[in-house]
Amino acid sequence: MAFELESTEAAAKLSSAALENVKKWLGEPKYAEYRDELIEMIEAGRWKDLEDAFFKVIEFGTAGRRGTTGIGSNRINRVTVGESAQALCEYALQADEKAAGKGIVIACDTRLSSPELSTYVAGVCAANGFKTYIFESFRSTPELSFTVRHLGAAAGIVISASHNPPADNGFKAFWSDGGQLVAPHDKGVLAAAGGSAEIKYTDYQTAVSEGKIEIISKDVDEAYIAAVVAEAESDFRDVTIVYSPLHGAGQTNTLPALKAAGFEHILVVEEQMVPDGHFPTIENNRANPEDKPANDLAVALMLAEDADIAITNDPDADRVGAMVRQGDEVVYLSGNQAAVLAADFVLARLKEKGELTPQHYLAKTIVTTDMLQALADHYGIKCYGNMLVGFKYIGELVTSKESTDERLVIGAEESFGLVKGEYSRDKDGAAGALPLAEYAAQLKGQGKTLQDRLCELYREHGIYLEQLVNAVFPGADGFERMQQVMRDLRAHAPSHIGQHKVTAVQDYQSLERLDTQTDEKTSIDCVSGNVVVLELDGDVRRRVTVRPSGTEPKLKFYVQWYEDARDDLDAHLAHLNFQLEGLSRELEGIALEK
Repeated sequence: MAFELESTEAAAKLSSAALENVKKWLGEPKYAEYRDELIEMIEAGRWKDLEDAFFKVIEFGTAGRRGTTGIGSNRINRVTVGESAQALCEYALQADEKAAGKGIVIACDTRLSSPELSTYVAGVCAANGFKTYIFESFRSTPELSFTVRHLGAAAGIVISASHNPPADNGFKAFWSDGGQLVAPHDKGVLAAAGGSAEIKYTDYQTAVSEGKIEIISKDVDEAYIAAVVAEAESDFRDVTIVYSPLHGAGQTNTLPALKAAGFEHILVVEEQMVPDGHFPTIENNRANPEDKPANDLAVALMLAEDADIAITNDPDADRVGAMVRQGDEVVYLSGNQAAVLAADFVLARLKEKGELTPQHYLAKTIVTTDMLQALADHYGIKCYGNMLVGFKYIGELVTSKESTDERLVIGAEESFGLVKGEYSRDKDGAAGALPLAEYAAQLKGQGKTLQDRLCELYREHGIYLEQLVNAVFPGADGFERMQQVMRDLRAHAPSHIGQHKVTAVQDYQSLERLDTQTDEKTSIDCVSGNVVVLELDGDVRRRVTVRPSGTEPKLKFYVQWYEDARDDLDAHLAHLNFQLEGLSRELEGIALEK
């Protein structure tokens, strides 16, 4: 039965973009399974829900497509992941006529909808003639990256929303190098998704029985763990570790890697070893190591058992959280601090063994701590740091260096992302945990902790501190408000933030830096992106970086600060943290004003 959209209030209640997308979902065959539900929403007058669900086509952000599950072009559902998989297949065949034979690898995390969506995607890939490999159950994102390279596949897919809330899911796409899609591949796949009239599909179980879909063997798991363990730099193992996967896939990578590397004193948070996409034991059900409450059970066990450190992962286990027992207190290492400690440990070990060369390098994004640059300078190596947010850019850099004699030591991003070595093109919670555990063991033998060493590094190289302010802008209205904030910052950057003078503005959209004191413009060597950087007090190490999140409805303000360390370090750190809190409040005000 036909449904006349024009007979409703839709034209008056919906934006032109949302109206167009609703019409497509009503009329095109590939959306047929959602048609009845969509009609019910229209007849019930759920215009706000319809606007939020249809005001745009969910885009490829910093880590593929990610969002709330449900009906709509701006949601994660069988159609949006199916057309993503269809587009990836079509694009891969355009890029490489042998792609179908090389195959596509599929993994998923422990989210509620992940098993269904991953097997559906496998059916799409098989229907497009691709040899399709899929894990028997949940696996980490970094293992997927490794497996694409290990099997020589043309592409890979992970069904995961990483650290997002339980209602979310996502589609992460990987290229043949094991890295997430970057230009031009990301735009090519998105364009193909928009133009695909049909999602091909074959029944999953039938495709398995016919050999079109192959369940990945345990040999691949073993090869991946061996690759992680091969990155160990020492035999320091005398440390007690508390570990939790936060109900996610970390039990398939981080825990077995630590055990295989020889760490014997590992206590697990039993309640959180249960794979559960509700994340029931975590406050607000947000399994994100960046949020302190997510680590509560791990911290409690660490204190109760006098363990030395606690390690946690997000649901797809590409991020690593680290907590340190400092006497009776707990120190929560930020992603930046963990990166600095991992880099310091590995560089010192390489130098000790006479293996460090000028061809080694560190890699980081523009919002990751500049202390990595200070360490690189100290050890006489390079630090590639002018990359947009997203570990895919670090992966792209590593791939570009394969034909040279340059070798990655540590790749890092502030959002708890680390990788050591080149076996993977994505961050890895296991690879991040390993050097931190090794360093904790070494320092324990010296009567020190990771926090003690971090303070030593502040004294040696100066204090680098960072703070993140998230301004949440949900829905279609929120999306527009975020864009307006970015437009206003470009057109009328503030002259001061609190007591600090804005001395330069970097616009990564135009790739220009404006010195606000001299009006001199210089170019920025980077790919273009929706990012604005405000330099403070004439020191590029003091800055605020502003960008809309590519995965959540948030505007992110990254505060980065530097000062020479004073004699009374504890008091100095307390003062600076208080100062950064003030800056954060100023930035929240800027977001609200706009």
